Amino acid sequence: MKNGLKFGLAGLLICLAGCAATTYEVKGLNSENSAYLKADSEHEHGIFVGLDERLYIHEINGVAAGDFIKGYPEDAKILQGENEVKVEYWHSQISSNGCVKFFAEAGNTYIIRKKREGMSVYYWVVKEGSEKPISKGCSA
Repeated sequence: MKNGLKFGLAGLLICLAGCAATTYEVKGLNSENSAYLKADSEHEHGIFVGLDERLYIHEINGVAAGDFIKGYPEDAKILQGENEVKVEYWHSQISSNGCVKFFAEAGNTYIIRKKREGMSVYYWVVKEGSEKPISKGCSA
């Protein structure tokens, strides 16, 4: 009985690791027109992911970046130009959805930042190496 439980748990962990989302790539990318986007997620708690503050990329310019089965990525390769990105924040039992618009230049890396204040979560985009926000909300 104990061996069956151990094998079952090991199989579940392997399956979950295999289901983790990888870098999402928008169609039509090449080295001349692409930028890199990553989410400001925490990865300090190892297998106890629920203790980390995670930010997932749900949608880029109206196209889903993942799904319930595959999961959602924490980074993506995107087209240069104006981008609208929908994200989802998870920490313990708290979740929040957000949306940012920003202009991406080819060859640059951008980071979607988040800040939780009470029950509200705020999102913005910065160019890697800078902390100056370059995004606006999607309703703006």
